[in-house]
Amino acid sequence: MERMMDVESYGIPYVSEKIGLQNVEGIVVNRAEDSVRNGLTNYPHTVNGFICAICIKGRAELKINFQKRLLEPYTLMVILPGSMMEPIEISDDLHIDTIFFDPDFVSRDSFSNNYMFFHEIRQIPCVRLNDESFEIFKQHHTNISMHYYREESRSKADILQFLLLALLAEIKDVYKTNDEQGQKHTRATELTAVFFDLLYHHHKEERSVSFYAQKMHLTSKYLTTIIRKQTGKSILVWINEAVVAQAKSLLKTTNLSVMEITDVLNFAESSLFCRFFKRYTNMTPSAYRGN
Repeated sequence: MERMMDVESYGIPYVSEKIGLQNVEGIVVNRAEDSVRNGLTNYPHTVNGFICAICIKGRAELKINFQKRLLEPYTLMVILPGSMMEPIEISDDLHIDTIFFDPDFVSRDSFSNNYMFFHEIRQIPCVRLNDESFEIFKQHHTNISMHYYREESRSKADILQFLLLALLAEIKDVYKTNDEQGQKHTRATELTAVFFDLLYHHHKEERSVSFYAQKMHLTSKYLTTIIRKQTGKSILVWINEAVVAQAKSLLKTTNLSVMEITDVLNFAESSLFCRFFKRYTNMTPSAYRGN
C-alpha cells in the first residue's frame, strides 16, 4: 500500500516554521537559547535531516533509536537522518546550540564511503566533550549562525556549505579520538550494538526473537541472555517498545489511517494492532492521535 504524505514531517521546513527561525533552504540554525527547547515535540518522531547539537546548560533525557540518552553540558549530540527521537524529560533551562541540515545541502561526497563513521554515530549519538572540543564546537555554531543570519550575502549558501564540511570533519575527529581512548569492545557489547542496528532497520516488519537471532547466527536463548545482561531488558521488550514508538510517530506525524498503520507495522488485523497499542499505552490509537 502506498504511504500518504507526512502532515508534520520533522524536517527543515517544519522545524523552521515551528520554532520561528529564518529558513535558508536546506539548513536551520538556532539563535535564541530557548528556541530548540520550545520546538521539541512530546512524541516520538523520525528526524528527516542531520542534527549536530551541543548542550550549553540544562538537561534532557531522550530516546534516540529506542535507547535512552542523557544530554547535559559538554555533550555533543549527533543524529543521523532517519533516526527515531523521543524527548522524555526536558529541564526548563535547557539550552542547546543546534544545526539541523539536509545532507543534500552539502556535497554528497561528504556522506559517501562513510559507513563505519555513521555506524559509530548510530551506536553512540551522544559524546562527552573535553574543554577544548567544547569551545571549538561552540565556535563552529557561532560562525555558522553568524553567516546564516546575515541579511545580505550573495555567497551565503556556499559559505555555509564549507563551514558545514569543517563541522563534519570536526565531528569525525571527535569520534575517532573517542574510539581510540575508549575501552575495548567486548563480544557482548558488539553483539548488543548489532542487535540494535538490526532492530532499527527491521522493527516494523519483524517482531520475533528468532528473526534477530538468525540474522546474527546465534541461538535465541544465547542472544536473549546477552541482551538482558547488557541492557536489563528482554529482546521482546525492546522490540515492543520500538514498535510502540514507531506507531506513536505515525499517529502523530502522518495522516495514515489506523488500518494503513496496521499494514505498515505488519499486523495481520487492525484489531490486533489496537489491542497491542492499548496494552502498552492505555489508550486506543485514535485516542492517542487526538490527545
